[in-house]
Amino acid sequence: MQLLVFSPQVTPRVKYIFNFIFREVLRCDFEFTSVSSQFLAYDGPKFSYSEDALGDELFFKASGLLSKNNIEKQEIIITDFGNEKVPFAVANSALPFDIFSASFYFISRYEEYLPYTADEHLRFPAKLSLQYELGLLKIPVIDQWAIILKNLLMNKLSDLHFGSRKFEFIPTIDIDRAYHFKSSGIIKNTARLLRAIVRGDTERLRNIINTGVGKIKDPFDTYHFLHQIHDKYGLKAIFFFLLSYKGDKSHDINIHPNDDLLQKLIVDTSKVAKIGIHPSYISNSNVVKLKEEKTLIDALLDKTIDISRQHYLKIHLPKTYLQLIKVGINHDYTMGYASQVGFRAGTCTPFFWYDLQLEKQSHLKAHPFAVMDTTLYKYLKLSPNQAIILINELVESVKMVDGTFCSLWHNESISETGHWKGWKEVYEKMMALSGIRD
Repeated sequence: MQLLVFSPQVTPRVKYIFNFIFREVLRCDFEFTSVSSQFLAYDGPKFSYSEDALGDELFFKASGLLSKNNIEKQEIIITDFGNEKVPFAVANSALPFDIFSASFYFISRYEEYLPYTADEHLRFPAKLSLQYELGLLKIPVIDQWAIILKNLLMNKLSDLHFGSRKFEFIPTIDIDRAYHFKSSGIIKNTARLLRAIVRGDTERLRNIINTGVGKIKDPFDTYHFLHQIHDKYGLKAIFFFLLSYKGDKSHDINIHPNDDLLQKLIVDTSKVAKIGIHPSYISNSNVVKLKEEKTLIDALLDKTIDISRQHYLKIHLPKTYLQLIKVGINHDYTMGYASQVGFRAGTCTPFFWYDLQLEKQSHLKAHPFAVMDTTLYKYLKLSPNQAIILINELVESVKMVDGTFCSLWHNESISETGHWKGWKEVYEKMMALSGIRD
């Protein structure tokens, strides 16, 4: 029989988070009612979500966040739940915390709408997040809570049906610079050559010369390896290409969009993988520039590209997502942190972005990623072996909830040059964790 949920107010927030938990994660259908007599008369599986129970039914106490329609700093009470610290503590409830408010707070990125001190790239810092404070960032905690909720409901209620889902691994590659030396031009490569001589950087010197005379492939040309290993494990990868005329000189160091080799690479890659746009650093504050870059890739591939990931993971809510929607992006893969691994929105399940200012669900779907190569090397300063251990922990946490594990890598970090020596093996071992072989 269908699950019936009593809520005195079925607000947009209530509807959104219940739909996500029950339909997206647990695959369980349900209906709301705000009529107490209808709820009390129903003889099927049911529970109430309100400030007070109606009778002796299974009852989850509401903390109040989901009944509001404004954005304000929350007084969040923390409590213990098993080995975890959890927010929105409540008393006299089936659970010691309001699982629905806590999940909504995380997935809506509520705290990112409040005043905060941004990092050098004007991003919301991971260490300011409530998940980081509570030690929950490395766990897809909403998915984990949903399974606990499912077990509780199955134990207390009969005739409930839950569907199933399977673990999925999605490797994604950001192409900030398609090639290191190829397509850079004589002047730029001559300058690099001179700098390498002055610094005594013999490895770089050899790479510039040998690439120039065609003795070796460009160090960043790792595409054959990537396609090969994705195919080996049956993985459907997504490649995000940066295409920007006159971008930010310090951060948009890409090959010119009209370069023949770059355009051929994008077209060839589109034959074996999905393609997304990697909006430039400068486009984050310029919707005209964003539209220009999307038009470029649409024209090149002769189709509409509706997938994106922001360069430098620059998200400013709600502005960034509103701009993406405006230019026709339906799927965004930016939901993660640069400085920490884990689950920025508390989940490993793709979700429709909830616009807190308009108080409604949008049609833009956010696809969370769990780990990025530069996070491991640059921010956490891990060795390749330490990185493999941490990646394994993250993958296992997603497998436990049958979720989607999304990784973010760059073509250059598999080059086995400079500080990326040893990291190709990290990628190979991460792919093997998919559990799928050819």
